[in-house]
Amino acid sequence: MRLLALGAVLLLGLTQAPAVAAAGGLAWHPCEQDGTADCATLTVPVDWADPARGTFPLAVARRRATDQAGRIGALLINPGGPGASGVSMALSANRFFGPDVVSRFDLIGFDPRGVGASQPIKCASRPSARPPTSQAEFEALAEANRRQRADCRQHSGPIFDHADTMSVVQDVDALRAALGESKISYYGASYGTLLGQQYAERHGDRVRSMVLDGVMDHSLHLTEFSVSAAASGEDALATFADWCQRQDSCALHGKQVLSYWDQLLDAADQGRLVEQVDTMPASSWYVIQHAYGSLIRPDFPGLAQWLATLRITASPVPQPSSAETAGGELTDNPRPAVFCQDWTPRVTSYADWQRITGAERAAAPHLRYSSEAREAVLSCVGWPEQAANPPRPVRLGPGPRILLVNPLHDPATGYSWAQGLHRQAPQRTVLLRYDGTGHTAYFRTDCVRHTVDDYLVAQTVPATGTSCPAA
Repeated sequence: MRLLALGAVLLLGLTQAPAVAAAGGLAWHPCEQDGTADCATLTVPVDWADPARGTFPLAVARRRATDQAGRIGALLINPGGPGASGVSMALSANRFFGPDVVSRFDLIGFDPRGVGASQPIKCASRPSARPPTSQAEFEALAEANRRQRADCRQHSGPIFDHADTMSVVQDVDALRAALGESKISYYGASYGTLLGQQYAERHGDRVRSMVLDGVMDHSLHLTEFSVSAAASGEDALATFADWCQRQDSCALHGKQVLSYWDQLLDAADQGRLVEQVDTMPASSWYVIQHAYGSLIRPDFPGLAQWLATLRITASPVPQPSSAETAGGELTDNPRPAVFCQDWTPRVTSYADWQRITGAERAAAPHLRYSSEAREAVLSCVGWPEQAANPPRPVRLGPGPRILLVNPLHDPATGYSWAQGLHRQAPQRTVLLRYDGTGHTAYFRTDCVRHTVDDYLVAQTVPATGTSCPAA
């Protein structure tokens, strides 16, 4: 889901001079952050079902094809998140994509509704995402989430209730029309793959080519989502352990890595684990979350080195408070507004939560769970059951073959999710497997990059079963 692998694709706090959509196009002007790129805004309805309820400015950025004579068209790009800035990605797109793509496409990024410069969803509080351990704690979490939901709606306005991915699909098609393109090409990573799927489902005749890198499977209900995410994280952790056994340079080389990992988490559960550098206590949640980030990048040497610095104490150490943070400075927080309108059913009781965590633990006996999936699921506790864009299998009509790309050992969007989407639309998709680790695959090796670039530029669809070796 989260596109940490891009690293530099961060929200840059875009500040733009006002620009409105001109008739038949967009009013482009040099971006303040980088004058070699163009920026504009497109006015679109907050509620596509009732446009009279108001509008908001969709922030857009463009890097023009360097070979205008050989220009193919527009390649819309989305880095995922949910909540990552497509404008920021566009500003760095000439360094991310291969030279053939940079020369032949106008690279178009936009901040999805509620994100970045597109009327961002802002909140003054952020409840703790620590898992409840009793029905009373579960009810307290639900109440905290309800307070936060009201707080975010108050500070963000009606866009808070219209941040689902299907609403973004409508925005994308309005952007296509404003660009003057009859068809677009699309590259979506991580959560941006859901946007691509649903755009192709609704507007397949307006797609020239589409790459989905690090694939979401929206057919999974929330429990299936959580359990399969845990299994993918477990696979990535096992891959790390195997690497450590083979590499003399690994800081844990010679140890039974998974057994050592289990000992660390057990000590953390007892309040007996600290970071040796500053003697700060380390909870099992913190350890799992830190490791998950390293598996996403991936940074196996760094993860091993960090785990080696953790120290088990003889007696428990004081733990930090996990209380709700309230009344603070407004911060951008679009993730719950997006995710909770795209996924159901809700977890409605502590008994439900115990069933999910038990299934996660069975699927991931060492990692225990995906920290990112768990945080997302917990953020929806207390929300109304109805969602604007609930899970369902994709239904793709006529259109081009869509290229799915996924690492075999991706901890965030597991390979099983890419397989699941491919099974739902076998005639409309082809799956390229990268036999490596980390989250998303495009920039990992020349094999993946060249295969994707050939597909985007020449519409060359790789043969079924094509794979690229790990780096």
